[in-house]
Amino acid sequence: MEMLMFNINRDISTPIYLQLYENIKQNIINNTMQHNEKLPSKRQLSHYLSVSQTTIEHAYQLLCDEGYILSRSRSGFYINDIVNLPVTYKTQLPTESDENESLYQYRFKLGAIDKSHFPNDLFRKYAKESFDDHQICLLDSGHKQGDYNLRKEIRNYIFHSRGVNCLPQQIIIGSSTEQLLSILTDILSDAKYMIEDPIYKQVRNLLKRKHVPFEFIPVNSNGIDIEQIIRTDFDVVYITPSHQFPTGVIMDLKRRTQLIKWASEKNSRYIIEDDYDSEFRYSGRPIPALQSLDNTGRVIYVSTFSKSISPSIRVAYAVLPQELLSIYRKKTNIEGGTVPRHTQYTLGRFMSDGHFERHLNRMRKIYRNKRDIIIRELKKYPDIFSISGELTGMHFILTVTNGLSLEDCVHRVEQMNIDIKPLAHYRFKQNDHIPQFVLGFGGIPDEDLENHIHALIQCFTK
Repeated sequence: MEMLMFNINRDISTPIYLQLYENIKQNIINNTMQHNEKLPSKRQLSHYLSVSQTTIEHAYQLLCDEGYILSRSRSGFYINDIVNLPVTYKTQLPTESDENESLYQYRFKLGAIDKSHFPNDLFRKYAKESFDDHQICLLDSGHKQGDYNLRKEIRNYIFHSRGVNCLPQQIIIGSSTEQLLSILTDILSDAKYMIEDPIYKQVRNLLKRKHVPFEFIPVNSNGIDIEQIIRTDFDVVYITPSHQFPTGVIMDLKRRTQLIKWASEKNSRYIIEDDYDSEFRYSGRPIPALQSLDNTGRVIYVSTFSKSISPSIRVAYAVLPQELLSIYRKKTNIEGGTVPRHTQYTLGRFMSDGHFERHLNRMRKIYRNKRDIIIRELKKYPDIFSISGELTGMHFILTVTNGLSLEDCVHRVEQMNIDIKPLAHYRFKQNDHIPQFVLGFGGIPDEDLENHIHALIQCFTK
């Protein structure tokens, strides 16, 4: 046997006997060294590698123990008879930078926040406090609906800011909107769903994954099409009325009351109101939640802290009508307690001490400023752009109006290394060839705003 195949590297920390063991093992697995082939003697290989015979003995013993080689008395060591494994060609593993979304030079990403203003010191303080001895109860599993103190703070917040009427006992806490929707499909196990088109893809994907029947209902300039809801014999409608995702349309009062009237006509009907990024309204008074108009227990209110604080905090919540709360509590197979209790404690203290309201007020000004700068610059080019859905939230719709096709625009975006999604990406039933894009601005650093704006203008200029 040619001993050049035995390689060791003395510049790394891995012991030489383990290097030798791995080297021989891989050659056996790859069929480079075959059944009944004799290995060099311990003396020969130790001399060739300039290592002790004990090192060679350790490597051979490991291979014997695992069955790769066998020892024959007074003859030496031989490759054992094993089933040859399929050989795969090694491909270069993606590097960390390959998976890093920052490869895009310009990022108008949805769901991104301004990280530079995250209240690190306060969260660090409350997180440390949650592990103090007097908080030892946080090591218990806790209530499946979530810790009462956090639910109480959420109730106070949504009552004063969104007009939501509920008790803390009606609130359930989960790790995401998708998880809460999964719980709701378990509670409303026989229901058929109506969902907006366009829509946040994860909602559609969850219903499809759980084999829940659903139908798409189109969204127009006033919100979801009520007439089609009335014509469709389904039970539950999922909507984002205060800032429709992704169009940014705000459902008017007439349509809201029509929807509640529709839901109240049958006990099996419910409205799931996803109050998507409604905290950030930039002109006029905040529009109360749809749930605030409901006197019949037909609206399930859902929201999250992913925009108001951070996506990584992984805390969302739902307000169940009393009738559904009773069903929820009777079910034993519903997942609960998915948010770590120290996270719940930290967030609860952040809210109870008044910091959440102050943080929201501060971030509202920051995001309004980002939005205003972008829109002011884009409006200088009325022959290229029009803007809609900008009154609320951390994104708006940018329509390219200079005659470029959607295909042309998408190609230019890719060439310019811009991370921005076309509105058509979120449509399922409706065909859409209008060159419209969903422009997220929350995560763009202030110092990069100008470069991002100029990149857009350059991208879509003929």
